[in-house]
Amino acid sequence: MANRSNKMLCPKCGAEMNHHADKLVDLGRPEDAQRMNAALGGVIEEIHFCPACGAVASRREDGGT
Repeated sequence: MANRSNKMLCPKCGAEMNHHADKLVDLGRPEDAQRMNAALGGVIEEIHFCPACGAVASRREDGGT
């Protein structure tokens, strides 16, 4: 699970988003190699949901274990 201390802000309304889920994705882009989680063999993508406007957004976690 992601260990981010900074909350994601909604790109539509600016409200603080809720961390909804984590998803393991394969390395698909060259820049993903730097973010690969070696223990899991992929990149963790965080999915966030905005309680204010209902928007959904995601971001890729930095590498680590």
